[in-house]
Amino acid sequence: MGIRATRRPLSRHLLTLLLLALVAGHPACAESFSVLSQNMNHLFDDVDDGNREKILASAEFRRRIAGAVRKFSGEYALPQVIALQEVENLNVLRQIAAGIRRHYAIDYQPILIPGQDISSINLAYLVRSDVTIRKFSQLFRDLQLGVDGGPLFSRPPLQIEACLRTRCLTLLNLHLRSMRGIETANKGARVAQKRMRQAETVALWVDRFQQETPGAWLMLLGDFNALTPADRHVDVAGIIRGNPDSPGTRLASRDLVDPDLLDLTRQIPANQRYSFIYRQKKQQLDYLFVTAPLAATVDSIRFGAIDYAFSDHAGLLAIFRWQE
Repeated sequence: MGIRATRRPLSRHLLTLLLLALVAGHPACAESFSVLSQNMNHLFDDVDDGNREKILASAEFRRRIAGAVRKFSGEYALPQVIALQEVENLNVLRQIAAGIRRHYAIDYQPILIPGQDISSINLAYLVRSDVTIRKFSQLFRDLQLGVDGGPLFSRPPLQIEACLRTRCLTLLNLHLRSMRGIETANKGARVAQKRMRQAETVALWVDRFQQETPGAWLMLLGDFNALTPADRHVDVAGIIRGNPDSPGTRLASRDLVDPDLLDLTRQIPANQRYSFIYRQKKQQLDYLFVTAPLAATVDSIRFGAIDYAFSDHAGLLAIFRWQE
């Protein structure tokens, strides 16, 4: 009597390891470079730092860390760069990195510079060990909003220069002022002004970057808290991209970027182009803008599914052809 072979489904962990092995051993696949942007929806740890921050119960913290490890390894296949919004501190990042290392023997470097958000949420990166970080910095921390003297950026943009072999990419992670309060009589003017000033500040930086380093690969990504088409007050996404919808908004801005950035999310089918659901209405708040030389290398871009057990935002994953 012969031996009958049986097929058993592979575990998600084993499937991810096989995929990574194929990528490492296949010349064509080895030239890909993947970037994920993900709002983590107030991911705090279980330690009281004395900042009056939110403190998760230890079981809930472990659940959310395990969920992040599953999401980043499963649905997004462990990208080279993960840009995060709404994480508390380095401990959160280190716990995620430790979970990935434990299951997949792959290391990630955590990068976070504390901002000045009153709720203690920050911008951060996890960068895979095959990528070299040449430098990182926080931008515009000391700028003030003229109407009240408060900080212009509660969550200052976080810039890194990431290099794979001899080629480098500059990334700017953004989490801009939300639209909360913009329709109210007492806060509306300040909110709209802050959103416009933030967008114009980023746009001027982009324009200067392009003039000083023509042909460089530049990517802006994150939670822009901006609508497309723009809300009726200010076109945040259009200002940063270099094509503001001034006639359609109450606050008009000049075109500050030349050449314009390209919005890679326009390549996503319209019925899948959303990252947030507000009052049962699908909205796009998260974006990925690039310079033209980088746009020429994109292979694919997509929003993941919104999983409320993980976050209230969809992740945004882009894969590029890495050219020396």
